[in-house]
Amino acid sequence: MPAKSAPKGRVILTYGRSLMALVIARSLAQRGVEVIGCDDVDLTVLSFSKHVKETFAVAPWRSQPEKFLDDLEAAVMEHAPHDGRPYVLMPVFSEGELIARYRERFEPTCKVAMPQWASFDQVQPKDHLAALAERAGVPAPKTWAVPDEKTLKVLAPTLPYPIIVKPSEGAGGRGVSLVQNVEEATAAVEALGYSPQPLFQTPAPGSDYCVAVLADKGKLTAIMAYHNITTFPRQAGAGAVRETVDAEPFRDAVEKLLMGAEWDGLAEIDFRWTGDKADIPQLIEVNPRFWAGIFHSIQTAVDFPWLLWLQSTGQPLTDVGEPDIGARTKTPGVWLLAALEEVAASDPHLKAAGEAWDDVKRRLGAGKLEGVMAKLKDTAGALSIPDIMAGLEEELSVAKDAPSELSDADPFVGLGSLFVLSSMIKHGKLPDEITYKSEDETPLSFAAPKGRPTIGVTMPAEGEALSWQALKFAINQAGGEAVRLTALAPGDPRTIDAIVFAGGSDVHPPAYEGEAKPGYRYDLARHDLEASWAIAARNHDLPVLGICRGAQMLNVIAGGTLHADLSAFPNARLKPSAWEQLTVRKDVTVKPVSKLGRIIGAPKVTINLIHQQAIDRLGAGLTV
Repeated sequence: MPAKSAPKGRVILTYGRSLMALVIARSLAQRGVEVIGCDDVDLTVLSFSKHVKETFAVAPWRSQPEKFLDDLEAAVMEHAPHDGRPYVLMPVFSEGELIARYRERFEPTCKVAMPQWASFDQVQPKDHLAALAERAGVPAPKTWAVPDEKTLKVLAPTLPYPIIVKPSEGAGGRGVSLVQNVEEATAAVEALGYSPQPLFQTPAPGSDYCVAVLADKGKLTAIMAYHNITTFPRQAGAGAVRETVDAEPFRDAVEKLLMGAEWDGLAEIDFRWTGDKADIPQLIEVNPRFWAGIFHSIQTAVDFPWLLWLQSTGQPLTDVGEPDIGARTKTPGVWLLAALEEVAASDPHLKAAGEAWDDVKRRLGAGKLEGVMAKLKDTAGALSIPDIMAGLEEELSVAKDAPSELSDADPFVGLGSLFVLSSMIKHGKLPDEITYKSEDETPLSFAAPKGRPTIGVTMPAEGEALSWQALKFAINQAGGEAVRLTALAPGDPRTIDAIVFAGGSDVHPPAYEGEAKPGYRYDLARHDLEASWAIAARNHDLPVLGICRGAQMLNVIAGGTLHADLSAFPNARLKPSAWEQLTVRKDVTVKPVSKLGRIIGAPKVTINLIHQQAIDRLGAGLTV
């Protein structure tokens, strides 16, 4: 067997939980670069990828920046090659700005593949970008900064309404509003506050276009552009299906902007444009890092991670690639359905990345839904499950043959979705990407419950009337007010004080690597509902009780497995009579030191127990 050739070099990728990191790792590993990943949680996408040699953990960069830098600096030293091979630190997401600011801590041990901090400062915050655009002669919406209340009172009456109010810092649509008059403008600014200072900006006509670029000391070396064919949710702009477009309408503005900022590295530049050649695209935002559509960029012939590697290591850029105009790709959908439906993510480009739930999607038996989950949000409020499925099938043609980030034969990356659980265990909370607010924002406040607490009960959209009435009665007797939560009426975590995951039909076996029963009708819509509510419960610190199927579902969500069929067990009786279903009782021993033991104050309880499935392997953080 011939000896394996030595890697061309080594790269450390940050933000290993993301599909962006997975795509970058694949690009570099397939070209012979040794990939090491890191994040502030374990069980990330990269930790399960065949393209990654190893991973390590660092402190969270946002809440512990000094510790993050210390950890990363130590890891960079530890993993440095001793044979002179090229060595690059390639930040993937927002932590790159912190790394760029303190790049001297990592260079010359490795090359930091990020623009200089002086260039960052010209494009962020957004009022700096507006000033750069004006100096460089780049068309952009007219922008006014509002540093204080005095400026607001003078400026607001003079503005051309309608006008956009937006924060000068932060990403995506958070805090952005379109106001019609002075009163609305004043209210919007006061709601944002003055730290950071808000901005007024004239609306730009058209739709969003994303232009991906690489520059070498201000000179454009690679470019491609795309836009979103479909999004999820419809109003949020998270790309579900992307299409490559001609970048030439944006080239002049891009070249001026990059030269003006002396940009050296990657960026994704957002424009608004009508698509009419007679109109001029308007600059909206610069994202100084990798973007959610990086897979799309590579798939349509411009391999930006590889080009960045070559540029960072001083090698010539060969075979830059010519974008394939009209090519389409899609984003894995279940993350968007199970998480984005419930929460507002911290960044639209991160949001669109969807994280590695495609494996979960396949195990839910919903492989046909890839890239078209937006339809579910539009239809789930009024249609039956068959109607929803029919609508999804109709939308499938939009991206039937389009590849996705997880098209590669990398079988275990879906397990990277466990980074959610890892974050809960390690930091005691959900990661920022799936919370309503990131750590640098004021958390949502919720009014204290008054009177009887509201208890949400997850149920199927149809049927189970007797079970619902029994649970409703029990909750009422215990002092609560029960609210039925279904796929057609999913509820709002801000109005719920606790959740009961109720019993019902079998949990879908492919969700825990089991085999589905032929002809059995599984409730996939309820599965998605309960997955979303499990995330919401952690996010809002809501007490949770799992009953029968509900306990099994919580175990599966935590990465556990089930015995899908108990018929092979001795003395199994899986078809009790109607009377037995109401009267059968079994004793359960409760650990006194457990939370349940402290609540009920007894070592044993007698319960009604009729199962055709049972917990096999426990999920992360659970005990029996």
